[in-house]
Amino acid sequence: MLKKLQSRDKRFLILFSIIPVGCLLAIIAGVIIGWGLFPTNSASGQISSLGANELDGFVIAIAQEYAQDGDLQKAQNRLAELDTPNAPQYVAFLADRLIQEGREKTDPELVDIIRLAQTLGSSTDNMIAYIASPTPVPTATFTPTSTPTPVPPTDTPVPPTETPIPTDTATPVPATDTPIPPTNTPAATHTPAPPTNTPVPPTPTPPPVDFVAVKTVMLTNEQNGGTSPGGSVGSCGLGQMVYVEVLDVNGAPLLGAVVEDLANNFRVTTGEKNEPVFNYGTKLAEIALYKAGTTLHVTSVNGQPVTSQESQHVSTLDEEIPIPWLMQAGYCATEAECAQRVATNTICRGHYSYFISFQATRPF
Repeated sequence: MLKKLQSRDKRFLILFSIIPVGCLLAIIAGVIIGWGLFPTNSASGQISSLGANELDGFVIAIAQEYAQDGDLQKAQNRLAELDTPNAPQYVAFLADRLIQEGREKTDPELVDIIRLAQTLGSSTDNMIAYIASPTPVPTATFTPTSTPTPVPPTDTPVPPTETPIPTDTATPVPATDTPIPPTNTPAATHTPAPPTNTPVPPTPTPPPVDFVAVKTVMLTNEQNGGTSPGGSVGSCGLGQMVYVEVLDVNGAPLLGAVVEDLANNFRVTTGEKNEPVFNYGTKLAEIALYKAGTTLHVTSVNGQPVTSQESQHVSTLDEEIPIPWLMQAGYCATEAECAQRVATNTICRGHYSYFISFQATRPF
């Protein structure tokens, strides 16, 4: 009986010793299989966690690579990593935003983004009009070539001919004075160097207008007082304003500038307001835009008439707002959603706000 109990206890002891070891081996095997055979790819997660500026930089880098190697398939594969339902549309949206920020048409980043958007078939009318507008042709500057200046001949003296000295010989021979014939050395004449074409610096061409429109920005739905969960409007803000800024030639606020619309419906003077508008600039005047559209320009400064570029057209009517603007401002996430919401009047009709900035091209 005692032997049976001892045998059974021995079996239990062996069993309890094997179970922990088996569990440990199973855990180790699971870790090896998980990390070695099925590694996780976190690239998409990293890209989806990028902020707005980093995401813009990622798209610009793709456009720059495409401009260098022309590999469209590689560019599409990289764009597919974006956490957006329509990557080509996002490229077009970014190009429109760079244009609104006042990027030059020769800016390399803007050129590469527009080229990629056109290749992807997502270019917009705003984009095409921007790159199609004439660019001033630089005035050719004459570069003078070096003109060789002839060196006048120098008077090279002819060394005198040595006359042999007679030596005393048995029969002295008197030395004969043999005259040295004169050497005809031409006299040096002064030859004036031909005149060189010294280029005259071109006179700077003054800008064709006194003021240029440097910025037209649509405020986001959240900046306008609404909410946009997931990039689509959840609730609309109540703003329906156009905030106006006019800067002098050095970039400082210019007071006393009159801004009007083309239809003479609005007339405001800078200095009526003086408040910052997010990171866009300083509001020096404002216009309430009730279910209408407008295009602004500067008409005078302290009573002196001036010429001005016109701003981009802004509106609180859905059908007059470019779809890339609506997407950028968080009113809809995709082009298809924007088109559907505009058609069914389910965005924020009548409640959009803008920031417009002008700058002088000469002192006032």
